[in-house]
Parts: sequence; C-alpha cells; structure tokens
Amino acid sequence: MYKLYMFWVLVLLMILSWVSWYLVLNNVSPVQSASLAFPLIYISSFLSVTFTVALFALLLWKTFFPTKSSYICLKNGIRFGILAGILFVIAMIFQQKNELDTETIITLCLLLVLIEFINILNSQK
Repeated sequence: MYKLYMFWVLVLLMILSWVSWYLVLNNVSPVQSASLAFPLIYISSFLSVTFTVALFALLLWKTFFPTKSSYICLKNGIRFGILAGILFVIAMIFQQKNELDTETIITLCLLLVLIEFINILNSQK
C-alpha cells in the first residue's frame, strides 16, 4: 500500500486541505466578507473531511480485505470519503440554520452506512 503513489497523493491532499481549512477559519471574517467566507469554509471543510475519511477508509478496506487490489481499496475509500464529505456539509448547513439535532445526525450517519452497504453488495455481484 505504501508503495502506491496514489496513497501518498491522498496523504498530501489531506494535509493541504487541513492547512487550507485552518487558513480559511482564521483569516477570513464572515462579518466583513460573508459572500466569501461561507463558501470557502464549506469547500475547505468538504475537502478536509473527504480526504481524511478517504485515507482512513482506504486503510480499513485494505485491512479487512487484504486480497483485494490496492486500487479497488483506493476507489472504495475515495467513494466513502466523498459521501462522508457531502453529508458533513449537509450537517454544517443544518447547524447554520440551527436545525441540527441528534435525530438528524443519526439519520445522516445511517444514510452513509446504508449507501456504503448497498455499494458493497453491488460490488460483490
């Protein structure tokens, strides 16, 4: 897995996305530039969560299914990361509207697990 250059690209993208999230969070004021701050924080949060979850999901796929190809594990990890990033941004929008509660979080997590379960079942056919 560590010989795969795409793994290291994913690690680099994760580090860069967290640096960009930190810079946006500390250097862009939502009071002075609301039209710039909110899209930037949503985009940087999406990328940070996507690459972090993709990296961990990639490693979990390779741990639980060691006979699968590294590229299949990479593809599945990136898919799971993108889904987690989308659902995280949805949760951020709910939080911004003061509508985020425990049921919403549970529903989003169940939706993520259900989509991944359906993808696993379809890939086994």
